[in-house]
Amino acid sequence: MMDLEKQSYRSLKHPTHALQPRKPPASYIRFVAGFLFVISGLSYFATLRSHFHNEFVNLIQEGWSSSLVATMPTEVKEQLFLSVPNAGNATASAKQYSKHPHLAGSLEDYHDALSVLEFIQTELGITPPPPSHEQPIYNAGTPKSRARTIALTSRLGPRSPQAWIDVYYPYLNTPLDRSLDIVHEDGNSVWTADLREDGDAGDEDAAKYRDYIPPWHGLSAHGEGQGKLVYVNYGTHEDYDEVLASGQNLTGKVVIARYGGIFRGLKIQRAEELGAAAVLIYSDPRDDGFVTVENGFTPYPDGPARNPTSVQRGSAMYLSLYPGDPTTPGKPAYDKAEREEARNTPRIPSLPISWANAERLLKEIGDVYVNSGDDGRRMLSGKASERKIRVVNHVDNKVTPIWNTMAAIPGHIRNEVVIVGCHRDAWVMGAADPVSGTIALLEIVRGLGTLLRNGWKPLRTILIASWDAEEYGLVGSTEYGEDFAEWISEHAVAYLNVDVSSAGSHWDAVGSPSLAHLIKKTAMDVAHPSGEEGKTLWDARNDEGPYKPFGPVGPDGKLGLVNLRNSGLQGVNSTIASERVLEIGNLHADADVIEAYDARRTERMNHKEGRSGTEIGPMGSGSDFTVFLQHLGVASSDQGFGGTPYDAPYHYHSIYDSMRWQEVYADPGFKKHVAIAQHLGLLVLRLTDSIIVPMNTTQYALELDGYLDRVEYLLPSIAVEDDVPLTRAFSTLRQHISRLQEASVLLDIEKVEAEEHFKELLSKMPSFPTSTVRCGSRNTFAYRLKKWIMRVFGVQHEHQELSAIHSWEDLLANHDLDEEEIKAIAGWLQNRLHRASALRGPFVSKPPTIPDIPDIPDIPDIPDIPDIPDIPNIPDIPNIPTPSLPSIPLPTSTQASLPKLPSPPPVLDFIRAAKRVSRANHKLFSFERGFIDESGIKGREWYKHLGVAPGKWLGYGATTFPALTEAITISKNLTEVLSESGRLVDVLAGMIEDLKV
Repeated sequence: MMDLEKQSYRSLKHPTHALQPRKPPASYIRFVAGFLFVISGLSYFATLRSHFHNEFVNLIQEGWSSSLVATMPTEVKEQLFLSVPNAGNATASAKQYSKHPHLAGSLEDYHDALSVLEFIQTELGITPPPPSHEQPIYNAGTPKSRARTIALTSRLGPRSPQAWIDVYYPYLNTPLDRSLDIVHEDGNSVWTADLREDGDAGDEDAAKYRDYIPPWHGLSAHGEGQGKLVYVNYGTHEDYDEVLASGQNLTGKVVIARYGGIFRGLKIQRAEELGAAAVLIYSDPRDDGFVTVENGFTPYPDGPARNPTSVQRGSAMYLSLYPGDPTTPGKPAYDKAEREEARNTPRIPSLPISWANAERLLKEIGDVYVNSGDDGRRMLSGKASERKIRVVNHVDNKVTPIWNTMAAIPGHIRNEVVIVGCHRDAWVMGAADPVSGTIALLEIVRGLGTLLRNGWKPLRTILIASWDAEEYGLVGSTEYGEDFAEWISEHAVAYLNVDVSSAGSHWDAVGSPSLAHLIKKTAMDVAHPSGEEGKTLWDARNDEGPYKPFGPVGPDGKLGLVNLRNSGLQGVNSTIASERVLEIGNLHADADVIEAYDARRTERMNHKEGRSGTEIGPMGSGSDFTVFLQHLGVASSDQGFGGTPYDAPYHYHSIYDSMRWQEVYADPGFKKHVAIAQHLGLLVLRLTDSIIVPMNTTQYALELDGYLDRVEYLLPSIAVEDDVPLTRAFSTLRQHISRLQEASVLLDIEKVEAEEHFKELLSKMPSFPTSTVRCGSRNTFAYRLKKWIMRVFGVQHEHQELSAIHSWEDLLANHDLDEEEIKAIAGWLQNRLHRASALRGPFVSKPPTIPDIPDIPDIPDIPDIPDIPDIPNIPDIPNIPTPSLPSIPLPTSTQASLPKLPSPPPVLDFIRAAKRVSRANHKLFSFERGFIDESGIKGREWYKHLGVAPGKWLGYGATTFPALTEAITISKNLTEVLSESGRLVDVLAGMIEDLKV
C-alpha cells in the first residue's frame, strides 16, 4: 500500500520558482508576542490549579501506603492467579519449545535461554535493553553476575522485577561415533547393531531429528571394550551380588542391564568396580506393564506400546558421589576456574540401546534366570555368552558454556526468598522432560505478571530459575547453588521444583516434611485435570491410566491371578527362561514389576512416618532440588504426573518424547500442564505472602521417629557381641527426637501468638509515612547532582538504610535487629508520623471534599493570519477574567464534624511485634539447615544433610538418616554406627537450641 502521507505530499502543487525571504513587519511581531503571552498566562493558571489540587491531596493523604490488611484479599489474589494458566497458552508454548532439539550447550539451547528471558521480561513488565545494547547476559563470577543475585536481598537493591542470564562453564561431552558388534573368535563381526532410532514418519518431529543427537550416555567414557556378555537385571548392588554368588567373575565382561530401579550411572559404577570392560543398558518392555506389543497393542507412533527401536539417553554420572560439573566439585564452574580430574564419571565405555538390539544380544546368553523354587521366583544365572561383544563409544570432551535464565520479583521482606525452578535443556525434543515442566513455570510467570499489573507486590522476594544442563547431572542448578551457597543459606525460605509435569496419569509429590501439609492442602484447592466435579488434584494420586484391564480377583483379594509361564510361550519376553506372570482377563504382565509398582504406591499412599502421616514422601535426588536440599539445607519439593502399568509407556529421553506423543497419550488437551502450574503457583504465593511462613516443623520432628524405626529395623544386619552401647546410643537418639518435638510444639504456639499480635497492631497503625510532600525537592538538579556525587564517591547518607523502608511490611525483614537498632528505627518513624500528622491534621479518616475551582474561560478565536504582505488590523485581545480561588477548609482539631480515630499503638511496639514474627519465620525456614553437617556423609562428602539423602546405591531414591543407615548396611561397623549416632545427637541438640523461643 502506498504511504498516504507521502501520497498527499506528492499531490501538492509546488511553485516553479523560488520565493525570496521577506522581513516580517513590526505589527506582526507584536501580534505573535501578545499571543504567546496569553497562552503562557492561561498555562500558568491551569498548572497552578493542578498543582494546588495535588498538593492538597498530598497534605491530606500523606504517604498512605497500602498495608497487609488493605492489600488484595487472599481469595481474590489466588482466584485471579488460578484464572491465568490455560490450555491454549500451554499448548502454544509447548509447540514452541518441543519442536526442536535443545541439548545443553548447543546453539538451540542458547536461543531457548534468550526466548525464556524475553518472555519473562514481557510478562513481568521488565523493559528490555534497546536493540543497540546487549541483553543482560553475564559470565558467572563477574561482579555483574554476582550483583544480580546478591543485590536482591540488599535494602538498597532493585524494587522492580529483574531478569538476566548467568553463564557457567562445565565439563561436558557430545557423541562422535559408536558401534556394537557380536564378534567371532577370529575377531570379525557376525552382527552389527543399528544404534539409531527408526524415526517413524508417523511422528513428524521424530523423523525430522532422527539423527540430530545420536543415542549415547552423557559424560560416558571415551573408549572401547570387548568381552563376553553377562545379564545383571536392573544392575542394582543386590543384582551384582546375585551374579557373583552364581560363581561368575565379571572381570573383562560386557555387562547388559535393563533400565529402572536405580540411576543409570550406578549400574555402570558397580560394573566398573567389578572389573567389567563395558556396559549396555536397554529399555525392557516388561517394565511397561500391560501396554505391550505382546498384549496386542500397536507400537508407537501407530499405537500406545513402546516403539522397539526407542533408546533412553541419559547421564552416566556417578550421581551419588556428587552432582554438577565433574571438574569443580563444591565450587562454581567459572570460565577460568581451576579444575581437577573428575571423580564422578565412568572409566569404562557404555551405550544405551533399544529393546530390538537387546533382544538379539540376550539370545547370545540363553537362560539369564534359573528357578529357585516352585513359586517361580527367579535367580540370575550369571551365565555368559559364548561369543564376545565389542562396544565402541567415542566422545568429544570439552568445557562448554551453559545458560541459566534467572528472574526475580523483589518483595517487602527482601531478605526472605522463595525459589521456584525447572530445567530447560533436553536430550532431544523433550516434550515431557522438561518442556512440560517449563510450560508450567512459564504459566506461573504469566500468573505473577497478571498479579503485578493489578497492583500486587509479594511479601517476600521470588526468584525464578530456568536451569541448564540438568540432564548431564543437575549441572546448572548445582553450579548456581555452589556459587551463591552463603546467600542461599542465609535467605532461601524454600525451593520448589518441577521437572516432568506430564508423562502419565498418576500425580505424585515429594517434599521436605515441613512442607508436606502445605503441599497436600494446596493440592486439595486445585481442580482435578479431568474437570470432574468434586475431584481435586489430590485425588489424582489414585489415577492409574486408561488401559487398566478388568478381570477376576485372585484368592488374595487382588486383581488378577499370578501364574507361571515357561519359555515355550512366544512374545517379547521369549528370551526369558521362566517368569511369574500376572494375568487379568486376556492380558498379562510381569508379576514382579506390577508387585513392585503396587508396593511403591502403597508405601506412598500409606506414608505415616512417626505419629502423623501426610502421604508426601521424602526426597532423594534426580532433579534440580538436590543442591538446595542435600547440600545447603533448604526445604524443597517436587511434583508431576508420571506413568503407571496402565498408561502408554513414556519414551523417556528418546526422539519419541515428542509433541505428538504428549498430545495423543500423555496429556490430550494439556489440562495436566495447567493443573501443575496452578498447584505450584499457589505454593509460591502461599509461601511468599503468608505473614508466618506455612511450614510445619512439628510434622518434620514427628517423622524422625519413623526414620529411627527404619534404622533400628536394620540393626540385626550388623553382628555385635555386646549390644549395650548400641542400645544406649539409640535411646539417647530417641530422647533427642522427643525433645525436638517438644521444642517444635512451643514454636508452634509462639508463631500463632506472634502473628495474632502483629495483625492486631497492624490493624491500628496509620498509613505508612512516605516523603511525598518533600519529593519535589528531590527532582531538582542540585539534589540529583548531590546524589550522583555521593554514589560515585561511595559516600553513604547516615539514614540510607532507613530510607529504604517504604512500608510497614518492610519491617518484617528485621529478625536480627538489636534493641538499639529497633529504637533508632522507631524514633525515625515516629518523627515522620508526627510530621505527616501535622500536615494532614489529627486523625482524619479521609480528605475533605475539595471545592470546585471555576473553569478558566475558553480562549477566544483568533482570526487567521492572512498572507504576507497584506496584514489586516489585529483585533484587540479581550480581557480574561481572573478566577478567584476560594479558600479551602483545612482540618482542625476544633471541627467536631471530623471523626477521631483511636490513637495508634507506639511504633516501638509495632516494630518489636514485627521482629517477633520475623524471628519465628527465621526459625521455621532455618529448621532444615539444622541437618547440615559440613563434614558430610562418609565417602561422598558433598552430601551434607544427615536427615535425608539419595541412597549411595539408589541415586534417585531417598535414604533417611543416610550416614547412620549406611554405617549399618554398607560399612557394617559398630564403631562407625556409634559415631554416626553421636553425630546425629549433636545435630539434633543444635536444632533444639535453635528452636527455643
